[in-house]
Amino acid sequence: MLRKKIGNSSRESEIDDDAALAELGYKPSFRREFTNLSTISFAFSIMGMCSSIATTFDTPMIYGAGPASTVWCWILGATMCLTLGASIAELVSAFPTAGGLYSASAMLVPHKYRAVVGFSVGWLNLLGQVSGISSTEFGLARMILAAVVIGTDGAFVVTQEKIVGLMVGLLVVHGLLNSLATKYLARMTSGFVFVNVGTTILIIIVLIATTPRSDMHTAKYVFGSDGVFNNTGWPTGLAFLFGLLSVQWTMTGETTKFYPSENLLTDSF
Repeated sequence: MLRKKIGNSSRESEIDDDAALAELGYKPSFRREFTNLSTISFAFSIMGMCSSIATTFDTPMIYGAGPASTVWCWILGATMCLTLGASIAELVSAFPTAGGLYSASAMLVPHKYRAVVGFSVGWLNLLGQVSGISSTEFGLARMILAAVVIGTDGAFVVTQEKIVGLMVGLLVVHGLLNSLATKYLARMTSGFVFVNVGTTILIIIVLIATTPRSDMHTAKYVFGSDGVFNNTGWPTGLAFLFGLLSVQWTMTGETTKFYPSENLLTDSF
C-alpha cells in the first residue's frame, strides 16, 4: 500500500501523490482535479444502478429460473461483486495509475510475464469497454423509446432502425461530453451519486407504498420454490447461473476507480 501524509493544501497532496507514483517508475501526466466525491459519483454513474436494473431485470425472469432466481441472483451476485470491488480498491490504492487493470496486473506478476499480462489484460479490458458502452446505450435507447410509447398510448411504433439510430446518436452525444476538460467532467459527475442512490430508494419506497397488499406475493414465492419457473430448456441450476448475467452487467463499475486515479487530489490516501 502507498502511504502519504495529508498536506495542508491540494498542491501538497498532488506533489506527494506524484512522488509516490515516481517510486513505482511511473510518470503522471494528468491534472489532479477530481475530488473524492467526484470519483465516487463517477463510479456510480458507470454502474447506473437504477437504469441498469430496469434494463436487464427481465433477464433472470426469461433466461433464468423465474422470480425467485431474480431475487437470489441479486443477493448472491451483488455480494460477490462487492468482494471483487474491495480487492480492486486495494489495487487502486497501491497502483493509482490511469492505465487501470492492465498496468496493475503487469506490476503484480514476475517481470518476464509483465508484457504478456499487460497486453492481454489491456486488450480484454478494451473489448469489455467497447461492448459495455454499446450495450448501455442500446438499453438507454430502448428505455427512451419505451417511454415514448407509453406517453403516446401505443401510437408510436418502435422499430430496430429507430433503436439503432437513437443508440448511435446517444453514443455521439456522450462521446462529446466525455471529451470535455477534466475540471468540467469533475463538476458534472459530482451529483450523480445522489441521483442514482436517491432515485433507487425513491422507487423502492413508491413501489412498497402503492402496491396493494393483495398484489404482493408470499415469501415462499419471492425466495422459495413457488417462484421457480424454468422455461429455458436447460437444467434449473444452469438457468439460475444465466440469471447472474444481469447482476454482472449492472455492477461493472469496480474498475472505474482506476481511470480517474491520476486526476484525484488524494489518490493514495
